[in-house]
Amino acid sequence: MSLRLLRSVAMLQGVLKPAAVIAPRMTPAKAVWQRPVLTTAARFYAKNNKKKHQFVESQTKKEQSQVLQFDEENFQARFDQSINQLKEHLANIRIGRATPSLLDNVRVRIENSHYPIKDLAQITVRDPQTLIVTVHDGEYISAVDKSIREAGLNLNPILDNKIIKVPIPKATKETRDKLAKLVSSTGEQTKHKIRSIRQDGMKQLKHDMRHTSADDIKKLDKLVQNTTDKYNKMVEELLKTKIKEIQS
Repeated sequence: MSLRLLRSVAMLQGVLKPAAVIAPRMTPAKAVWQRPVLTTAARFYAKNNKKKHQFVESQTKKEQSQVLQFDEENFQARFDQSINQLKEHLANIRIGRATPSLLDNVRVRIENSHYPIKDLAQITVRDPQTLIVTVHDGEYISAVDKSIREAGLNLNPILDNKIIKVPIPKATKETRDKLAKLVSSTGEQTKHKIRSIRQDGMKQLKHDMRHTSADDIKKLDKLVQNTTDKYNKMVEELLKTKIKEIQS
């Protein structure tokens, strides 16, 4: 009888068992040991996936911020700077007292161009009623003198060697009216700055439309307009207060 036949007979009689049946079972200790290994591997994968997602999101935001032009913080800072300059200028305008800011709007004609007087001369206070204008280049003394006379400030400069004395008349109704016009002119210059800042902001948002959502652009557009209105109102209040001070 062949060996294969003998094995078949033995299996039928229950002497031998199939290999799958007689294979040694995994002990409880090994089963318990394998379970945490599988759990740990799954958690490790999830953690790495989360980090990868965070890194990609961070890089996307960084790249987007490098493309966008509108900067809300810088936008606000430019408005604040304009208002602070206006406040400083208005504080220097005093009735019947010498202050260099009285000549800030004087522009000197030289050949075919006009230059701010502060670019051509140094202006100092000698006493409460007198300004001293020291022209950097003696060649332009006459032009500076003429420009001060024709500036509409009711001032009559006096040439004194290489300097120009500017007596400040006592406060009269005419003087007060001219100072009020000077305040209004300064306010208009500040409003012009505010309009320019707004225009810059709108141009930046127009560029950013290609790189961010329409909802974000709409919110920022509203922010730009509300901020502009707010600072224009501040200018109006400052001018109103100063003109009342001058005319009282």
